[in-house]
Amino acid sequence: MSPASVATEDRSSIYTSAIGVNLPPRPHRRRERLDITLLEIDPREVVEGMVLDNGMFLAPDPISVGTMRETCPHCEGVALQLVLRRHQVKRSHLFCDHCTRCYDALCDDGYSILGIV
Repeated sequence: MSPASVATEDRSSIYTSAIGVNLPPRPHRRRERLDITLLEIDPREVVEGMVLDNGMFLAPDPISVGTMRETCPHCEGVALQLVLRRHQVKRSHLFCDHCTRCYDALCDDGYSILGIV
């Protein structure tokens, strides 16, 4: 348990006891890693852009909101970036800055974890 969560629990017990409310302690967050499968997806499915005469797909540079713990299966050690749905982005996805591949993250049940983002 981190010092911040201990301090929060201490403060919450002080506040609840001061107003005479008996609340159960907050449940701890799950600490197990969630096993996911990365599925490569066509960039045309996730970002608005255009296909050039030479077959290349031209799209605006994605704006990521953070680096993920998952790494690109094609680029050794390169962390994937989380790109959320906004502006030209049709669907949230993971993006590799190095090889420009796009991925969806699937849980064991086969549904997209990024579908809720």
